[in-house]
Amino acid sequence: MILLIEDDQITTHILTALMKRLRWEHTVATSCADALTLITTVPMDLVITDILLPDGNGLDLVESMIVKPWLQDIPVMLCTADGRRATVERALGMGAVDFVKKPIGVDQMQQRIARALQRAPRRWENWRDMIKRLRVDGRSFFPLLALAKDQLLRLVERLDRWNPQTGDVDEINADVARLRSAALNVGAIRCVSMIDFLWTGSASEQDIRDLAEALAIEARSFEKAISNRNAGLATLGGAAAR
Repeated sequence: MILLIEDDQITTHILTALMKRLRWEHTVATSCADALTLITTVPMDLVITDILLPDGNGLDLVESMIVKPWLQDIPVMLCTADGRRATVERALGMGAVDFVKKPIGVDQMQQRIARALQRAPRRWENWRDMIKRLRVDGRSFFPLLALAKDQLLRLVERLDRWNPQTGDVDEINADVARLRSAALNVGAIRCVSMIDFLWTGSASEQDIRDLAEALAIEARSFEKAISNRNAGLATLGGAAAR
């Protein structure tokens, strides 16, 4: 998913038309507030943002992203009319992968977005490799995926309700370990990496909060994978009926 953060209608029209033509899944936010809601709830592969937005500054938005460890690997492009050297240096200093000065050229923008997408976090093992590794067919695999998703959602719910005064650290560590094993089995690479990166085993407030927010996003990735599979099966069923 590409998130375009832009309040200028002409730029939005140009870029969304490009992404539709190339079948790049995308969504649009016209403010910092809307963008932050999407970034913290939806799995993103790339963020493209303007700087001057109705309720804030795109660079400040990027800063609010990079303080969250589970968002630091999402590539960010700046697309703005503000081409001052200080602005460019600040953007690149924060880790932006590209800086595009308006007005944009469609062909050039296509190449630069494609290049930025190569930096997107890898969420899943290749489906064919996964099924070969597990020695199951596609129909047998997706129930496993659904079970892993349910386990993930249960852990997120438990983390959200965690009480450091009464919670059992050994139990929560066991739940995290079980989810990690299930995610590894179904090839949920980023889910596993988030657990390894964020969870220290101490069940501190920081650990609990960070892992809960990161896994809530990964749950959406599971839901999308299952939905895509179901849509594929429905298409095959319709074709067979015809």
